[in-house]
Amino acid sequence: MTKSSIHRTGTIWTLPTIEREATVEAVCDALEIAYGRPRLGNPEDPLDDLIYIILSNKTSSIVSKRLYVQLKQGFESWDELLRSSVGQLREILRPGGLSEIKSLQIRALLAAISRDFGACDLAALKVRMPSEIEAYLKSLPGVSTKVAKCAMLFTMDAAVLPVDAHVHRVSKRIGWTSRKRADQCHEELEALVPPERRFAFHVDCIEHGRSLCRPLNPACDLCPVNRHCAFRKTTK
Repeated sequence: MTKSSIHRTGTIWTLPTIEREATVEAVCDALEIAYGRPRLGNPEDPLDDLIYIILSNKTSSIVSKRLYVQLKQGFESWDELLRSSVGQLREILRPGGLSEIKSLQIRALLAAISRDFGACDLAALKVRMPSEIEAYLKSLPGVSTKVAKCAMLFTMDAAVLPVDAHVHRVSKRIGWTSRKRADQCHEELEALVPPERRFAFHVDCIEHGRSLCRPLNPACDLCPVNRHCAFRKTTK
Protein backbone atom coordinates (compact mmCIF):
# COMPACT_ATOMS: atom_id res chain seq x y z
CA MET A 1 0.00 0.00 0.00
CA THR A 2 1.42 3.40 -0.98
CA LYS A 3 1.43 6.40 1.32
CA SER A 4 -1.07 8.21 -0.91
CA SER A 5 -3.59 5.33 -0.76
CA ILE A 6 -3.72 5.23 3.05
CA HIS A 7 -6.85 6.71 4.60
CA ARG A 8 -5.54 9.68 6.56
CA THR A 9 -7.42 10.28 9.79
CA GLY A 10 -5.05 12.42 11.85
CA THR A 11 -5.31 16.21 11.86
CA ILE A 12 -1.59 16.38 11.09
CA TRP A 13 -2.40 15.37 7.51
CA THR A 14 -4.11 18.74 6.99
CA LEU A 15 -0.73 20.48 7.27
CA PRO A 16 1.39 21.25 4.20
CA THR A 17 3.96 18.52 3.55
CA ILE A 18 6.98 20.53 4.73
CA GLU A 19 5.24 21.61 7.94
CA ARG A 20 3.94 18.08 8.59
CA GLU A 21 7.38 16.53 8.17
CA ALA A 22 8.95 19.19 10.38
CA THR A 23 6.35 18.51 13.08
CA VAL A 24 7.05 14.77 12.97
CA GLU A 25 10.79 15.38 13.26
CA ALA A 26 10.28 17.84 16.14
CA VAL A 27 8.09 15.39 18.09
CA CYS A 28 10.49 12.49 17.50
CA ASP A 29 13.44 14.65 18.55
CA ALA A 30 11.72 15.82 21.75
CA LEU A 31 10.68 12.32 22.75
CA GLU A 32 14.13 10.89 22.07
CA ILE A 33 15.79 13.63 24.09
CA ALA A 34 13.41 12.88 26.96
CA TYR A 35 13.59 9.08 26.88
CA GLY A 36 16.49 7.99 24.69
CA ARG A 37 16.25 4.66 22.83
CA PRO A 38 15.54 2.06 25.57
CA ARG A 39 15.12 -1.61 24.62
CA LEU A 40 12.54 -1.99 27.42
CA GLY A 41 13.99 -5.36 28.41
CA ASN A 42 13.22 -7.04 25.08
CA PRO A 43 15.51 -10.01 24.32
CA GLU A 44 17.72 -9.87 21.22
CA ASP A 45 16.91 -13.36 19.88
CA PRO A 46 13.82 -13.40 17.59
CA LEU A 47 12.09 -16.39 19.20
CA ASP A 48 12.96 -15.27 22.72
CA ASP A 49 11.44 -11.88 21.94
CA LEU A 50 8.35 -13.35 20.32
CA ILE A 51 7.57 -15.37 23.45
CA TYR A 52 8.48 -12.42 25.69
CA ILE A 53 5.97 -10.21 23.83
CA ILE A 54 3.23 -12.85 23.98
CA LEU A 55 3.77 -13.11 27.74
CA SER A 56 3.47 -9.31 28.06
CA ASN A 57 0.08 -9.12 26.36
CA LYS A 58 -2.57 -8.09 28.91
CA THR A 59 -0.01 -8.64 31.68
CA SER A 60 2.04 -6.06 33.59
CA SER A 61 5.65 -5.65 32.50
CA ILE A 62 6.92 -6.66 35.95
CA VAL A 63 4.96 -9.92 35.98
CA SER A 64 5.67 -10.80 32.34
CA LYS A 65 9.42 -10.27 32.81
CA ARG A 66 9.38 -12.55 35.84
CA LEU A 67 7.48 -15.25 33.93
CA TYR A 68 9.93 -15.03 31.03
CA VAL A 69 12.89 -15.48 33.38
CA GLN A 70 11.18 -18.48 34.98
CA LEU A 71 10.64 -20.07 31.56
CA LYS A 72 14.28 -19.56 30.59
CA GLN A 73 15.43 -21.00 33.91
CA GLY A 74 12.96 -23.88 33.83
CA PHE A 75 13.86 -25.19 30.37
CA GLU A 76 17.25 -25.53 28.72
CA SER A 77 15.74 -24.62 25.34
CA TRP A 78 12.43 -23.94 23.64
CA ASP A 79 12.71 -27.42 22.11
CA GLU A 80 12.72 -28.85 25.63
CA LEU A 81 9.68 -26.76 26.54
CA LEU A 82 7.89 -28.17 23.48
CA ARG A 83 8.64 -31.72 24.69
CA SER A 84 7.32 -30.96 28.18
CA SER A 85 3.70 -31.27 29.32
CA VAL A 86 1.32 -28.40 28.70
CA GLY A 87 0.39 -28.58 32.37
CA GLN A 88 3.95 -27.71 33.40
CA LEU A 89 3.93 -24.63 31.19
CA ARG A 90 0.45 -23.62 32.33
CA GLU A 91 1.51 -23.77 35.97
CA ILE A 92 4.47 -21.45 35.35
CA LEU A 93 2.28 -18.94 33.50
CA ARG A 94 -0.63 -19.03 35.97
CA PRO A 95 0.43 -15.92 37.99
CA GLY A 96 0.25 -13.78 34.83
CA GLY A 97 -3.31 -14.70 33.93
CA LEU A 98 -4.61 -16.19 30.67
CA SER A 99 -2.37 -19.20 31.34
CA GLU A 100 -4.70 -21.59 29.51
CA ILE A 101 -4.65 -19.52 26.32
CA LYS A 102 -0.99 -18.49 26.42
CA SER A 103 0.32 -21.97 27.18
CA LEU A 104 -1.57 -23.40 24.20
CA GLN A 105 -0.45 -20.52 21.95
CA ILE A 106 3.21 -20.88 22.90
CA ARG A 107 3.24 -24.64 22.40
CA ALA A 108 1.43 -24.36 19.05
CA LEU A 109 3.79 -21.58 17.98
CA LEU A 110 6.86 -23.64 18.89
CA ALA A 111 5.46 -26.71 17.14
CA ALA A 112 4.93 -24.72 13.93
CA ILE A 113 8.44 -23.21 14.04
CA SER A 114 10.02 -26.61 14.76
CA ARG A 115 8.13 -28.09 11.81
CA ASP A 116 9.08 -25.27 9.44
CA PHE A 117 12.73 -24.79 10.46
CA GLY A 118 13.70 -28.14 11.95
CA ALA A 119 14.12 -26.69 15.45
CA CYS A 120 12.68 -24.02 17.70
CA ASP A 121 14.78 -21.23 16.18
CA LEU A 122 13.90 -18.24 14.02
CA ALA A 123 17.44 -17.18 13.05
CA ALA A 124 16.91 -18.32 9.44
CA LEU A 125 13.92 -16.00 9.12
CA LYS A 126 16.06 -12.88 9.47
CA VAL A 127 17.46 -13.12 5.92
CA ARG A 128 14.03 -12.90 4.30
CA MET A 129 12.28 -9.77 3.06
CA PRO A 130 10.37 -7.84 5.76
CA SER A 131 7.03 -8.57 4.09
CA GLU A 132 7.81 -12.31 4.13
CA ILE A 133 8.94 -12.18 7.75
CA GLU A 134 5.77 -10.38 8.83
CA ALA A 135 3.53 -12.74 6.88
CA TYR A 136 5.19 -15.80 8.42
CA LEU A 137 5.10 -14.46 11.97
CA LYS A 138 1.42 -13.51 11.65
CA SER A 139 0.66 -17.07 10.50
CA LEU A 140 1.79 -18.35 13.91
CA PRO A 141 -0.70 -18.90 16.77
CA GLY A 142 -1.10 -15.87 19.01
CA VAL A 143 0.94 -13.53 16.79
CA SER A 144 -0.91 -10.36 15.83
CA THR A 145 0.40 -7.59 13.58
CA LYS A 146 1.65 -5.73 16.65
CA VAL A 147 3.46 -8.79 18.04
CA ALA A 148 5.03 -9.56 14.66
CA LYS A 149 6.20 -5.99 14.14
CA CYS A 150 7.61 -5.81 17.67
CA ALA A 151 9.74 -8.92 17.12
CA MET A 152 10.86 -7.54 13.74
CA LEU A 153 11.73 -4.13 15.20
CA PHE A 154 13.64 -5.38 18.23
CA THR A 155 15.44 -8.41 16.78
CA MET A 156 15.47 -8.28 12.97
CA ASP A 157 16.52 -4.70 12.22
CA ALA A 158 13.25 -4.12 10.37
CA ALA A 159 12.11 -0.51 10.05
CA VAL A 160 8.52 -1.17 11.09
CA LEU A 161 6.36 0.64 13.64
CA PRO A 162 4.38 -1.54 16.07
CA VAL A 163 1.40 0.20 17.64
CA ASP A 164 0.43 -0.83 21.15
CA ALA A 165 -1.92 0.95 23.57
CA HIS A 166 0.69 3.55 24.54
CA VAL A 167 1.75 4.35 20.97
CA HIS A 168 -1.91 4.59 19.98
CA ARG A 169 -2.84 6.89 22.88
CA VAL A 170 0.10 9.25 22.34
CA SER A 171 -0.38 9.32 18.56
CA LYS A 172 -4.09 9.99 18.89
CA ARG A 173 -3.59 12.80 21.38
CA ILE A 174 -1.01 14.59 19.25
CA GLY A 175 -3.31 14.34 16.24
CA TRP A 176 -1.45 11.78 14.14
CA THR A 177 -4.42 9.41 13.94
CA SER A 178 -8.05 9.41 15.01
CA ARG A 179 -8.56 5.66 14.70
CA LYS A 180 -10.27 4.03 17.66
CA ARG A 181 -8.06 0.94 17.96
CA ALA A 182 -4.31 0.46 18.04
CA ASP A 183 -4.44 -2.37 15.51
CA GLN A 184 -5.91 0.02 12.92
CA CYS A 185 -3.00 2.47 13.02
CA HIS A 186 0.09 0.68 11.73
CA GLU A 187 -0.05 1.83 8.11
CA GLU A 188 -1.04 5.42 8.89
CA LEU A 189 1.74 5.90 11.43
CA GLU A 190 4.34 4.17 9.25
CA ALA A 191 3.37 6.63 6.51
CA LEU A 192 4.12 9.50 8.89
CA VAL A 193 7.21 8.39 10.80
CA PRO A 194 10.41 7.95 8.71
CA PRO A 195 11.96 4.45 8.93
CA GLU A 196 15.02 5.65 10.81
CA ARG A 197 12.85 7.21 13.54
CA ARG A 198 10.46 4.30 14.13
CA PHE A 199 12.38 2.37 16.79
CA ALA A 200 12.86 5.42 18.99
CA PHE A 201 9.31 6.64 18.42
CA HIS A 202 7.88 3.25 19.43
CA VAL A 203 9.88 2.83 22.64
CA ASP A 204 9.64 6.52 23.57
CA CYS A 205 5.86 6.50 23.23
CA ILE A 206 5.74 3.52 25.57
CA GLU A 207 7.89 5.33 28.13
CA HIS A 208 5.92 8.55 27.65
CA GLY A 209 2.59 6.73 27.96
CA ARG A 210 3.68 5.09 31.19
CA SER A 211 5.14 8.18 32.82
CA LEU A 212 3.26 11.28 31.60
CA CYS A 213 0.71 10.62 28.83
CA ARG A 214 -1.33 8.32 31.02
CA PRO A 215 -4.86 7.17 30.13
CA LEU A 216 -6.25 9.22 33.03
CA ASN A 217 -4.86 12.47 34.41
CA PRO A 218 -2.04 12.96 31.88
CA ALA A 219 0.70 15.32 33.07
CA CYS A 220 0.34 17.73 30.16
CA ASP A 221 2.29 20.56 31.81
CA LEU A 222 5.37 18.32 31.98
CA CYS A 223 5.00 16.87 28.49
CA PRO A 224 7.98 17.45 26.15
CA VAL A 225 5.68 17.57 23.09
CA ASN A 226 2.74 19.54 24.49
CA ARG A 227 3.18 22.40 22.03
CA HIS A 228 2.48 19.93 19.22
CA CYS A 229 -0.40 18.20 21.01
CA ALA A 230 -3.98 18.56 19.78
CA PHE A 231 -5.30 17.10 23.07
CA ARG A 232 -3.39 19.68 25.11
CA LYS A 233 -4.85 22.53 23.08
CA THR A 234 -8.39 21.37 23.87
CA THR A 235 -7.74 21.07 27.62
CA LYS A 236 -6.01 24.39 28.29
